[in-house]
Amino acid sequence: MAWQKQKIETKLHERLKADFEENPTNGDKFFGYYTSARDILLSENIFNDIKSIQKDLSDHGEDHIMNVLDNAYKLLDKEIDNLEGIQIYFICMLILFHDVGNLTVDRTKHHEAAVIREIYDYIRNKKTEFEEERSLVPTVASKHSGTASDGSKDTLNELSLLTPHLFGCEIYSKKSAALLRLADELAEGPHRTSIFMNKYYNYPYSENSIIYHKYAKITRVNIDKKNERICLTYWFSIDAKNGIISEKTHKEFVELFHFTIGRMLKVEAERKYCKYYCDWLEAFKKTDVTFNFMVENEIDGEGTKSIEINLGINKIILNDLVLPGEDSSVKFYSDNSKYDPESVFTSIKESLNEN
Repeated sequence: MAWQKQKIETKLHERLKADFEENPTNGDKFFGYYTSARDILLSENIFNDIKSIQKDLSDHGEDHIMNVLDNAYKLLDKEIDNLEGIQIYFICMLILFHDVGNLTVDRTKHHEAAVIREIYDYIRNKKTEFEEERSLVPTVASKHSGTASDGSKDTLNELSLLTPHLFGCEIYSKKSAALLRLADELAEGPHRTSIFMNKYYNYPYSENSIIYHKYAKITRVNIDKKNERICLTYWFSIDAKNGIISEKTHKEFVELFHFTIGRMLKVEAERKYCKYYCDWLEAFKKTDVTFNFMVENEIDGEGTKSIEINLGINKIILNDLVLPGEDSSVKFYSDNSKYDPESVFTSIKESLNEN
């Protein structure tokens, strides 16, 4: 997909021109700084070449970057009108560079500031006008994942000592990193994998990564600031033959459902965590989750019958505060035993026999 101009980019240009109304060329200059970085990343295939280096990853190319930009715009919503142009510029720059470290062979270091800065220096060619930006962008972008220096997952707290100015304008590094982190976490869905290639060409993903592609296939995300919520919708499809579900399908469903619960709890943890450091996100008070179960029952001589299964557990609302990195799935299952993957599968199997 070719680059499509995002709403946050349009707003960025508008705000820059308004902020520098007395000297309009400055507004265009700063917008040009952003678009020049973006266009080099695109023209030299830096985003899309991540796929050739990290073959197992779900999509981290330009489609993903557009998705994160769109998420940031939706998370901010009307709040964006209260931000200065350079602040929006900074947010957009963080999003452009947050994943470029995946070009390294060692995926575990992709978020590190030094790794991001190496790509940043290539793009900006170490020009003097970008000295502040060179310090800030890789450092702040590096906090979108990873581990803090104290060994905890509280990476955002390390930003408190950064100089909060860029091009003479005050910026909010910690808020910006929190916004990036949540926007990135919510950039999930079928667009991050190839459903066609997975189905017909059996993409050779590693055993550890295939589950992420399966998860992307079943996930839909909706940022609903008006109703103060993040919405996650999951679509599980279970194949059956003459009313019988194979042991292989059974095993794959249990694995995917368990993984989905873990990812759901991670989204909830990130929502609370990022909101703690970013009042731009205060409106998001809950995570609404909907589970959909569909059995595709192939009957000899009759074709395939789609059976929608309602187990009475199709909706859950989360609002407990947890820190990212905690294994909250154990507590979740103890408090919500009806979501145990084996129990859910058994209920689906019983419902299938009733149809």
